[in-house]
Amino acid sequence: MNEIEKAIDSLLVKTKSEIFTRIEKVSFEVDVDETNAKCYCYSLKSDGNGNLRLQDLIEFIFERILDYAIPKKDIDEAYQYSRDTNSSSKIVRLQNIARTLFTHLKKTGEGGEILLYILTLEVLKIPQLISKMSLKTNGEMHYQGSDGIHFNYDKLNGNLNLYWGESKMYAQLSTAINKCFESLNGFLNDPYSYNSTQERDISLFTKNIHDNINDPKFEKLIVEYFDKDNEKSNNLVYKGICFIGYDLKSYKELNKSKTLDDIKKEIEKGLENNHKLLSNSIKKHKLESKEIHVFLIPFPSVSEFRKEFLKTLK
Repeated sequence: MNEIEKAIDSLLVKTKSEIFTRIEKVSFEVDVDETNAKCYCYSLKSDGNGNLRLQDLIEFIFERILDYAIPKKDIDEAYQYSRDTNSSSKIVRLQNIARTLFTHLKKTGEGGEILLYILTLEVLKIPQLISKMSLKTNGEMHYQGSDGIHFNYDKLNGNLNLYWGESKMYAQLSTAINKCFESLNGFLNDPYSYNSTQERDISLFTKNIHDNINDPKFEKLIVEYFDKDNEKSNNLVYKGICFIGYDLKSYKELNKSKTLDDIKKEIEKGLENNHKLLSNSIKKHKLESKEIHVFLIPFPSVSEFRKEFLKTLK
């Protein structure tokens, strides 16, 4: 493992796969026809009493807001203070700050954005490059840019892979898919320029790199890939990660006319059509040559998911 790989690995928030007590795999890393995309589909789990672990999933997401929203430098300092004093006060303070960074808008998609972050870490093992939430100037407004930026290093060709993230949650799966790739199009297809879709995010990252990486030596290595005057900028490769949530009415029939196994089988039966929707939308937006990882999770109601997420934030 070379110097860059070691540094990137040090940024990965390690887990013990706790999310998979709340969701379970339906299909994994399935190739999407006529594209370079792979799809991962999950369903909600139920507890021993037959209740969906949806509220528990929302609370689990909430427990990750500090890692997701606060720059690494601030987190490192808080944990060092805790080790020095045995006090968790600075960690609690950061948790409170993180809460203020989220909107209370009824149509917020920020719960889905954290799920995208969690699944990218858990399944793909790709760390977050920048804490975009800390760049917001107003907690009641959404960040205008990518829903997530992750990265890794390809030692075979010396490429730094930048994964642009998009999260969409709509009642209709087809709507969520089309909105997702419509948004992702500019991030993956725009050429280097000051007017490109990516330029604002990259500019903000390079200006705030110290807070997000907190390692001067590594910061210097990474910035070279974002400097258009540096030869290494020709080794910066754009890829995509997506989280798509949608409504599945069958969940409403759990413990009535259907078991959870029945619902999982229904999700499996719909996968072929879902993959076609993905393929068509990816090709429509000229993204078929791009490496894209797509996470699908159906919910009883994405609007109810938003409501419960907002309640948990209060």
